[in-house]
Amino acid sequence: MKQGEHVLFHILNGSAGEIRSLALPGHTFRVMALDGNPVPTQAEVPVLWLGTAERISAMVRMDHPGVWVMGDLADDDRRRGMGVVVAYAGQTGRPWWIAPRPARWDYARFGRSLPSITPDETIGMTIVKHNAALNGFNQWTLNGKAFSMQTRQPHHILRQGRRYRLRVRNASDDIHPLHLHRHSFELTGIGSRATRGVIKDVVMLGSFQELECDFVADNPGPTLFHCHQQLHMDFGFMTLFDYA
Repeated sequence: MKQGEHVLFHILNGSAGEIRSLALPGHTFRVMALDGNPVPTQAEVPVLWLGTAERISAMVRMDHPGVWVMGDLADDDRRRGMGVVVAYAGQTGRPWWIAPRPARWDYARFGRSLPSITPDETIGMTIVKHNAALNGFNQWTLNGKAFSMQTRQPHHILRQGRRYRLRVRNASDDIHPLHLHRHSFELTGIGSRATRGVIKDVVMLGSFQELECDFVADNPGPTLFHCHQQLHMDFGFMTLFDYA
């Protein structure tokens, strides 16, 4: 890198089961897009957090010369390869890692404070974990039901053109990267706070938290909604949306 450059990073978490963090010591990330969609409010953060399959586009101003490790906050993971060397032109020596200041990842800071659009219908979901219920593996349910590939249940019927609000409550102590196939959604509520304008197709829902997101049923066909953590999905954390 050269001092004074602005570098745009496009970052994808391609893991099937890991939530990843990313920091570049002495620098901040200006988040410009999430899941390929420009955010209404660009904001600078010291750390990026990405659930499985999430994407972030972020600009970094190169204004802290040196040889740095851009990597995960978890020391064990970073030492085992979860990082990359970022070196300024003319700088030599051992790559340095310095932990960033504590920061809370908050999608709402990239949105706008506007009144929400009234949906045509709200679909409520509660996530519950049953510890070691299936041969030692955790079982996951949405509204008390684990998804079955044989019966394709549970499922919800959508009507084309209607705006739906998903109100999802996480009654477990896990973080869930929620994914809706074949549609994008707008975040409309995180906890008790309303937000608008952040368009995504994967969103992390924290332990014992609640979020709301809206989507328009505009792509007819069977559509899965699930946790993108592979073990959660394999053991019940899915539901099927289909069009009438």
